[in-house]
Amino acid sequence: MLRRFLASLPLLALLCAAPAGAQLSLDSVFGVNPLWGSQPSRITWAPDGNSFLYVLPTQDPFQAIPVHLYDARAKNDRIVIAPRTYGKGAGTPGSLVWSPDSHSLAFTIGGTLYVRTIATGQDRAIARRASDPQWSPRGDAIAYVKAADLYLATLAPKLSVRRLTKGGSEDGILNGGLDWVYPEELGTSHGFAWAPDGKSIAYMQMDEHPVTAFPLVDFMPVDNVVANEKYPLAGEGNPKVTLRFVTLATGKDSLVYNAGSRDEYLPFFGWQPHSQALIFELLNRAQTSLRVVASTRGGSPQTIYEQSDPKWLDDVPLPVWLDGGRSLWMLDRGGTNGLYLRDAGGNLTRLTGAYRSDVLLGVDANRTAYVTAAYPTRRDRSLLALPLSGGSVNNLTPTPGAHNVSLAPRGAFFVDTHSTLNDPPQTDLVAVDNLGLLAVFAPRNESLRSELLPVEMFSVQSPYGPLDATMIKPPSFDKLRMTNPNYKFPVIIYVYGGPAAPTTTNTFGDQRALYHQLLAQNGFIVFSIDGPASQVDSDANVRLLYHNFGPASLMGQEIGVRYLQSLAYVDPARIGIWGWSFGGYETAYALTHSTLFKAGAAVAPVTDWHYYDTIYTERYMGKPQDDLAAYNASSVLPAAANLHGDLLISHGTSDDNVHMANTISLLQSFIDAGQTSVDFMVYPRRTHSIAGIAQRRHLYGHMLQWWLKHL
Repeated sequence: MLRRFLASLPLLALLCAAPAGAQLSLDSVFGVNPLWGSQPSRITWAPDGNSFLYVLPTQDPFQAIPVHLYDARAKNDRIVIAPRTYGKGAGTPGSLVWSPDSHSLAFTIGGTLYVRTIATGQDRAIARRASDPQWSPRGDAIAYVKAADLYLATLAPKLSVRRLTKGGSEDGILNGGLDWVYPEELGTSHGFAWAPDGKSIAYMQMDEHPVTAFPLVDFMPVDNVVANEKYPLAGEGNPKVTLRFVTLATGKDSLVYNAGSRDEYLPFFGWQPHSQALIFELLNRAQTSLRVVASTRGGSPQTIYEQSDPKWLDDVPLPVWLDGGRSLWMLDRGGTNGLYLRDAGGNLTRLTGAYRSDVLLGVDANRTAYVTAAYPTRRDRSLLALPLSGGSVNNLTPTPGAHNVSLAPRGAFFVDTHSTLNDPPQTDLVAVDNLGLLAVFAPRNESLRSELLPVEMFSVQSPYGPLDATMIKPPSFDKLRMTNPNYKFPVIIYVYGGPAAPTTTNTFGDQRALYHQLLAQNGFIVFSIDGPASQVDSDANVRLLYHNFGPASLMGQEIGVRYLQSLAYVDPARIGIWGWSFGGYETAYALTHSTLFKAGAAVAPVTDWHYYDTIYTERYMGKPQDDLAAYNASSVLPAAANLHGDLLISHGTSDDNVHMANTISLLQSFIDAGQTSVDFMVYPRRTHSIAGIAQRRHLYGHMLQWWLKHL
């Protein structure tokens, strides 16, 4: 009876014994100012590499934030754009783009595109409703998108604006603008690009007429409002994309390539420096074949690189061009992503090791390439310097943990925001030549650091090799185990589970990390494990998910649960699981396909892959009409009758990524199956992130109380 009583009241036992200084609260964690300290964000270096722009965000996504300018050589910091000076309702400035000479800045605020002269601080209004401004190579003009068409603003001798394309419509044809799915799933940043000589502009035309118009309902007005989002569902129509260019002197518009007629994706395009050659990338619909193509104006396209895989390929960045016809490519070959040097004859030499490399940030005058990579372990992220002539790799960020780096264009400086699982972030400005620390922009909150419960890093053995895991124990773990050796703790597992997307990297998790600290303060062990398909260093393990999303991702979590069950201090009858997005899917799937979990909290979950977009879903699962059995095996809906344990679902009504149709369909399946152990919390007008101070506090606070009740 005593043991049973203690097990039912972990909150009282642990809070009474925990040191007062270590107590976080919902109010402190979810306030406007982040407890870990606001770190510089949206860092944008000037082309001369001497200064950069940044903002210091808060946890209120709707707060208007000023833009700072920092001169790295003079070590001078000042506010360069203050939103309050642009009138009521002006938000944080967007689209910060430097002129080629580093003397001017284009930006949008309050719906207007401006050009700021840095030296004088004077603004010049260019256009209303403009987006994605890009300077001409000579700095005498700016191209931008307005109402789904491409426009050109010539700045001197006086401002003149002309429309470059016709026929754009925001619900049909996008000229130079991007849809929802290309930026989300392919990482496409821009829908147009200037030629090096400034005489023409290449642009992507997207015909969205074949794409499903998905309704997003605002339930708050008395008369509900419906907005339609063009969202290509798995197996349905994609936008038809063509690559074109317009000659500025004559206005002539020319077709370069029609990817839409072949149902291909065109993720990236750009111009080869000092040439008239357009370089663009093509992926077939199944994402098993990739080509990088060169086309001179009026010439036929020529393939310069191609790759195929029987399961899937990720898109690759366009190459960085060197002299003598050489180029640098970030490619997934030989089992993991790496940087390759390609000679004029097309031969490839890998410059990085067997570790996964992420992004090529630049090449300096000394022929040194700068790359971010999972190095020296897959749980770290570092900035590496690689001599192109050969030689050893130099780790420019040798301290353990994750380094989020922004490199100056000429490679003289970099901004480094670094953290570990146990160290809140700090942001430094570093000189590359001697790795000298020039400035600490945002110091680490040492007070918070001293109060945090330690996050343990370890590995769990599996048939697929060691799986990375983490654990936070309650503050009175040792004392309670000493006084009651038979005491067993409830466990909450945090999961994502998606392909090559680990949750156990050595980085501070910001708001979510502090929520996990709150869970531990309230008597829970917090555990996370990355299944074999979520690790970043093995393509073979990631491909376990091929046409097998549900079973393969669940396998890693079940390995984790069996490890927990082997621990004398874990209560195997009180193991919960929670996650967001794919992690929400993994949670709902686990509660309906496994008997190892007592409860689960799913935030914005996919529940059936018919409801998700073409590019992401078909990459791993194929089209539903080609392998319906795989879709059914990875769906939560048919297994609703097998719900084992209690489930909480939270979703935003305006989620434009994982539509609430996923949750509604699952709720109907539970109703049909007579399952009543389901709670549902809805967040009006919130999108996939459920952003907002009140919303986030409620979401996590409600989840905390739910865990206390159900575990």
